[in-house]
Amino acid sequence: KCPVCGMTMTIVSGESTLDRAEQRMIGLEADVARRLPLVRSLRVVGEVDYDETRLSRITTRVGGWLETVWIDATWTAVAKGEPLAAIYSPELYAAEQEYLVAFRASRAERGSGGTLEPSALLHAARRRLQLLAIGDEEIAQLEEAGVPRDSVVLRAPLGGVVVERRALEGASVAKGALLYTVADLDVVWVQALVFESDLPWVRVGQSVRLEVEGRAASLKGTVAFVDPAIDRRTRTARVRIEVDNTASEDGLRPLRVGQRVDAWLEAALDADGTLAEAGTAAPSRHPIAVPKSAVLRTGERALVYVLFTEEETPEGRQRSYHLDPESLPEKLWYEPVQVRLGPPARVAGEAALAEYYPVLGVVPPRPVVDPETGEERVVLSLRRITEGVTVVSKGNLLLDSQAQLAGKPSLLFPEGNRGASADPHAGH
Repeated sequence: KCPVCGMTMTIVSGESTLDRAEQRMIGLEADVARRLPLVRSLRVVGEVDYDETRLSRITTRVGGWLETVWIDATWTAVAKGEPLAAIYSPELYAAEQEYLVAFRASRAERGSGGTLEPSALLHAARRRLQLLAIGDEEIAQLEEAGVPRDSVVLRAPLGGVVVERRALEGASVAKGALLYTVADLDVVWVQALVFESDLPWVRVGQSVRLEVEGRAASLKGTVAFVDPAIDRRTRTARVRIEVDNTASEDGLRPLRVGQRVDAWLEAALDADGTLAEAGTAAPSRHPIAVPKSAVLRTGERALVYVLFTEEETPEGRQRSYHLDPESLPEKLWYEPVQVRLGPPARVAGEAALAEYYPVLGVVPPRPVVDPETGEERVVLSLRRITEGVTVVSKGNLLLDSQAQLAGKPSLLFPEGNRGASADPHAGH
């Protein structure tokens, strides 16, 4: 027992080995490095907005007065070609009268045996009506009626919902005045803000999972555009996500404009720990990964403890790093290996809590200088983490603490702590 604190003292071998009792004492658990389809999930907050390519602003091409307004409320659903309002316009009346005169003259010329081609005057008069937003169907009705109208009907250029209305019956309107804005809500945009440090993990065409408060099922979207500029104040860039917003059988749409949603961007990792290109999902391109619990980190270094066995052969002592984590041998050797890691990620299709680190490479230990001869000696250590290498997933912190006490290389002391003692009660 310790003469100072009375604690029962256990003799621990100074070698980097573990017997069965020591394995149980530290609660040793192991895992193996393996190739995994890792994805990095980014959670961002977005706001639903109109698809600008599906917005239509309806303006007047003639000045006049609103004679009739059929669509007199916002959020009214309209079909393509549905009449919205009628504008009384002396300018339109004069243009239609001019067309009728040219039309009758052209017909009379053809009846007297003249050319069958319409005259240039008729062409000019018809073009003028078209510039005033008079369609071919309405021109045909004008030719059949033979009487000019004094009003023009504004029709919806696409099916959707009226999201803005400025048309008031009896009001005067100037040429070019905005009367309606119609939006097709079958597809909407989600405008999300992504921090500049996360932008390397966002690409156009990337799939996005959307979660809406109060809705059990998630929605799917696609990254359509990433802003090329960073907001100097928030250090974020806007990412545009396209989402299908088709109404269900009861007429309700899953998203409403202005609604806040949580967007999860799934970024698949390549073998080098970067964002994988589309079409490179082959297992051979998956990164070699270890569980997050197997990694000890400081601000600059990352360490994993690998397990191995040794045996004497005619060629010398041979190490085997490929062990069965479920059936570890009676005696184990272990050593710290400094590694270069990619970003933490999870396995595609599994719970977000089970995170892994992709291993990008190994940092070899520095040569040790013999204090007597001054010669440098290369430290025997694992030079590469490959599939099947056994790593400590639980108990590694205790192993590292023991290495520090023994003055051996550890997380905080890469070259060993020569001032340390193997006796944890030294100094009592």
